[in-house]
Amino acid sequence: MTTPTAGPAADAVADLSALLGQLAGDPGAAPPVAEAPAAEPEGAEPVYRNVEAFVGDYLAHVVERRLASGPTSGINWCPRWWAHPEAISRLYALWRAWETLRVSDPQTGMSIWWRDHLDPHLAALAAEYGPFNRCNPTKHTEPRPLPTELAPPEVLAQLPDTDST
Repeated sequence: MTTPTAGPAADAVADLSALLGQLAGDPGAAPPVAEAPAAEPEGAEPVYRNVEAFVGDYLAHVVERRLASGPTSGINWCPRWWAHPEAISRLYALWRAWETLRVSDPQTGMSIWWRDHLDPHLAALAAEYGPFNRCNPTKHTEPRPLPTELAPPEVLAQLPDTDST
């Protein structure tokens, strides 16, 4: 087995050797020194100018899921995602969380974004009862708002934040 004598590979081997020495109880093993990541300046500019750019230039290219089409199982997706109020709200939230986490937590922010933000939002959007449930990659179906009725004034009056005017 050959060991690199110069360059990044040699540094990695030296760091690993020092770490293994520490774990083995070698008091002379120095801990590897990690380089600090280049910090983004406060108020960093967003990578994507708006939610449309985020969905079209990033999300559509990094999310790999089989799309439902006819008898083929997969997730429901709508090419006119922006025509669904719930979708635009969720995708906007995903974009803002992505922009925030990439700056505030450069080490683990993207993992957190995938786990805590993308996965639950994408599951809700593409679910059997989600906003894209009647759409497919080649067809958009207009959203249907939930039916509502006006609440009686006496019900609203019981709530602490009701405007009485």
